[in-house]
Formats: sequence, C-alpha cells, structure tokens
Amino acid sequence: MGLFDNLIEAFLKLTDPTPRFTPERCLRERYAVGSCQICYETCPHEAISLEHYTVEVDDTRCTGCGLCTGACPGVALEFPLGPLQEALDKGRGRVRCSRAEGGGEEVYCLGRLTPGLLADAATKHGRLVLAHGECARCPIGGAEVPERLQAMAAEARRYAPGLELELIQGRLPERPVARRELFSALLTGTRRTAATLLPEVPPQAVGAPEELPSELRLRRAAARRGAEGVRWPRIEVEAGCTLCPVCANVCPTGAVRRETVGEEVVLSLALEACTGCGACVRSCPPQVIRVREASAAEVRAGTVELFRGAPLGHDPLAGLEEGNA
Repeated sequence: MGLFDNLIEAFLKLTDPTPRFTPERCLRERYAVGSCQICYETCPHEAISLEHYTVEVDDTRCTGCGLCTGACPGVALEFPLGPLQEALDKGRGRVRCSRAEGGGEEVYCLGRLTPGLLADAATKHGRLVLAHGECARCPIGGAEVPERLQAMAAEARRYAPGLELELIQGRLPERPVARRELFSALLTGTRRTAATLLPEVPPQAVGAPEELPSELRLRRAAARRGAEGVRWPRIEVEAGCTLCPVCANVCPTGAVRRETVGEEVVLSLALEACTGCGACVRSCPPQVIRVREASAAEVRAGTVELFRGAPLGHDPLAGLEEGNA
C-alpha cells in the first residue's frame, strides 16, 4: 500500500461516523455465557442490532456520538483516539463538544471520551473541565451523555484515582495562558510527538504479535503515572479449576492465557489487558473464577499466574506403567 492509499485510508477512518468493530473482541462473537448487549442498550439512536451473535452498526442511524465505545467491555467498538487525546492535551484537560460555545479545544461529542482518555488526561493535567450543549435536544448524542460521562469517569478512576471531573452545560470558560506556555506553543506549532499521541492499532492479523488496543494502552499509561491507589481489575482462580480452555477462549482481549509447560497446564493473566468484563466468570464450567482488584505489586508485575496443574483426567503415572508393562 502506497503513501497516497495510506492517506486516503486515514482520512476515511477519521471521517467515518461509525465506530470500527473488531469481532474478535466482542463477547457475543466469543460466545460468552450470558452474551452481552451493552452497546445495544447504550446507543441512544437504535443504530445497533444484535443479529446472529454479532454486532451490526446501521450507518444511516449512527451519529458517531461514541457512547458505545466507552461502554463496550471488550473494547470491540472504537473510534481513533489520537485526535481526542490531542484535543485534551492541547486544552490541558479542558474541552467542549461541537454544540457548546466558547474557546478552547473542540471534540465532536463528549460521548467519545472513553475511560482511558479521561484517565490519561487526568494524570497529566489534573482537574478535567468538559462543556456540553443542550444534550436533550442534540441530534448527535442525547440526554444520556452527561450521565454516561459520569459512568466513564467512575471507570477511569480505577486507573486515575484522583480524577476530578467538572461538567458544564454551556460556554467553556477561557483558560488563562502563561506567557511561557504561549511562547512554547508558538515554537512547537501543531507538531505531534510519539510520546504524547498514540498511533491507532490496526486490526490483528492471524498469527501477528499481540498488541494492546489504544484504549487499554491509555489506561496502562495513566496507571503507571500514579500507581498508588490504582484499582486495576483482575481475576483469581480458586481450587476446583479443571484447567479447561473456556476462560481463555471467551476472554475478549486475550488477557487470560493457557499454556502447556511440561506435563502441566498454566493459566496466567496479562493484567494490562484485563477489563474486568466478567466473561470468564460467567462462562467457567466449575464456577471457580472471581473478579477482584489487583494489588500495587501485581500492577507493577504486569503478569500474574492464576492456576497450574495437570488437566482433569491426566494420569502422570500412565506412561510409567505402560513402560514397565
């Protein structure tokens, strides 16, 4: 693919009003027990249908408000997060929606601000100030946007415990700018640095190395800035585990991993990929999985072992008996 094709693809991605859907991260696609219909229940425009164990977005109804992207437990629905992160960084945590007046940075709809974006901005800029228009009459979002934003902020506090959020209906007040900051802005212009903006992660090809979705990378970055008090969700496996592959099969982000080490099977958890969705809890045949919060040491370690042993039905003496026969 040439440079021109890449530019066209990037433009279409940024201007597409519908979120990108990654089936591999959808709980319906992974046949998790109890399935999932959070995106369907969240959408204020009835643009999402759940047919044949998948998610379909009607582009004639979808307005691109983004509420479904922040609510999806598997991060299966996404908008490009780079431009949103840039707006929050330029505004130092102060942005307004496209229907609110005032200066500062503008985003299409505040519904696109995910827990990762809020946590990332809060750990860099402190108190967040978000201005919105009259949501009840807005054709983009809807009356649910302020309430959903508070829910996103509550989730973001797992990774940024000190997050403070102020929602304003109406004009976004101007933020005083120091001379040094203004001079720095004039020098840097609109340059973007790799340390600040996250490139979008392309869909995973079969057999490709795993890479965290942008949303989870933002949560990880926020948690690392303020590890004290972080309440990252994790699972634990109790006695009675049969070491079957169900938990690993239904995990939408690949957080639960099942590997064979010698004659043992080992279950481990990549903590940074766990969203606490609970799919493994509901789907576990012997019901021995629980969700709890990770300790600070576990957050720093990144990967934790959940369970190990011989799989059910495996007789470690079988080979020896056959050899002595």
